[in-house]
Amino acid sequence: MSRRSRGNGHHWEWLDATTCARGKELIPGLLRRMRAMEEDLKLIEEQKKEVEDKLKMVEREKKELEYKVGELGKQKRVLEENRMGQRPRENRIWGVSFLSMGLGFLVIMMMLCILSNWLTFPGGNSKKRMIN
Repeated sequence: MSRRSRGNGHHWEWLDATTCARGKELIPGLLRRMRAMEEDLKLIEEQKKEVEDKLKMVEREKKELEYKVGELGKQKRVLEENRMGQRPRENRIWGVSFLSMGLGFLVIMMMLCILSNWLTFPGGNSKKRMIN
């Protein structure tokens, strides 16, 4: 801390005590450590910037590859449609026709069961008929 001396306005008078011997030994070492840490920090910041640049390049490549994958997927679908032609429609037609035949067979079998039951017991329950 300092203040101007009252006698002459151009001179300064030092009010703080002078630094002790231990302080004179410690301060230069601490300053060296601080400068070394600042240099390490600069190196770390440079490495960080390099890693960020690499990350941006990788992200750009990733987007390009995703776009190419999308394009290849579209081409694959087109090729499959060209190769298959009308097969999906034909497969649906066959499926519907087999389903219809199966339902028709089921209805015919049910009608035969009902008819055979009616022929066996024309008036209903045979026990009632035998009692009468």
